[in-house]
Amino acid sequence: MKYFKKIVFGTITGLLLVGCMTTQPTVPEEQTSTFIVMKTPVLRYADQGFVHKAMGVTKVEIYASGVAVMKLEMTANKICNGSGLFSCMSKAEFNKRYLSSHYPDSTLENIFRGEKIFAGANVKAIAGGFEQNILKAGVYAIKYTVLKGNIVFRDTISNILIKVKDNK
Repeated sequence: MKYFKKIVFGTITGLLLVGCMTTQPTVPEEQTSTFIVMKTPVLRYADQGFVHKAMGVTKVEIYASGVAVMKLEMTANKICNGSGLFSCMSKAEFNKRYLSSHYPDSTLENIFRGEKIFAGANVKAIAGGFEQNILKAGVYAIKYTVLKGNIVFRDTISNILIKVKDNK
């Protein structure tokens, strides 16, 4: 009986201590209200939305009349869609179907995060941000600008325009 009481007391004490422990803090998610334009030969969206940035995940939501018409979730190696256009696919497959197969896998995610694309090729610092002009004759002609929270990606050869304008 004495042994049983020690086990019960030890178990209850352990549970109480575990219940009082705090979990490791997670990296806070940054959520930005934006106006998003996404025009490609296959996709056409232009409306209010949100860009959520967390460790290893970028989510983009575009709304029309209060209804989510496009939801993208980008992780390390895939892009998933929550609005029915497709389920999940590799970033390379997404680029091939919706952007350009010549783009590096991380291009779309880097655009929505406002980070350099194409491994920082031809980056030029400008007041409040940077710009990149990337050209490969007959394949792509990209002008990419990140300036004070506003992002513009334009490829005149592939007819792609992506704009993200902060609502601040």
